[in-house]
Amino acid sequence: MALILVAEDAPELADMLKKVLESRGHQVAVAADGVEMIEKAKSLRPKLIISDIMMPGAYGSAAFKTLQDDPYTKGTPVIFLTAVSPEQAARVVPEAPNILTLHKPVDIMSLIGAVNKMLGAQPVNPK
Repeated sequence: MALILVAEDAPELADMLKKVLESRGHQVAVAADGVEMIEKAKSLRPKLIISDIMMPGAYGSAAFKTLQDDPYTKGTPVIFLTAVSPEQAARVVPEAPNILTLHKPVDIMSLIGAVNKMLGAQPVNPK
């Protein structure tokens, strides 16, 4: 299926997301913070990024902005996961057709639906 990058600083949640996505046929790479997310996104060029908003090193939202400045990662769909309120999330997550926000605790069926939606509606990245 698709290569998905999961950026999550809680190891148990990252492992659970990896297992769920792999059980659906996806390849999954994991990053533990925003800096690693940027590095892996640039080197692996995933079809989708699932990122916590608040992580050490660089928040997921800040890392996303960095990736938007790179011609090879610009436009990569992102699903942000957050435990903050919808109002707080709206202040840091940009609005765009290739961005979704899901709130923790993560509902697995909602996540799978979001993944399917984002992979079906992704823009073509330059090579």
